[in-house]
Amino acid sequence: MKQKLSKTEIIDLVYNNTPNIQLKQVDLIVNSFLKTVTEKLKEGSCIEMRGFGSFEILPAMVRKVKQGDSNSGAKKYRVKFKPGKDLRENIKKIADADIEAGDTIDGKN
Repeated sequence: MKQKLSKTEIIDLVYNNTPNIQLKQVDLIVNSFLKTVTEKLKEGSCIEMRGFGSFEILPAMVRKVKQGDSNSGAKKYRVKFKPGKDLRENIKKIADADIEAGDTIDGKN
């Protein structure tokens, strides 16, 4: 089963890996980072983190809506994430190891 991490769990993990920084500071840094990324995406910027990946906002496919529906003409957007080279290579190593062990990433054999 896939493990989901909440923002609080990510903050705790970062805190445990940075012994010289207080939990309150880690919380502020993580929240500030997420707020900045969100604001920049809203402005139309592409966020690129070398080795990790890039985020950008793209128009979403909108199904035709029946006439008279209140949603007609509403624009929709989606966030696209493209993994970076380092992340792709690390995921491939995990997948290759799981395949050799007879497992799959989703836990199904």
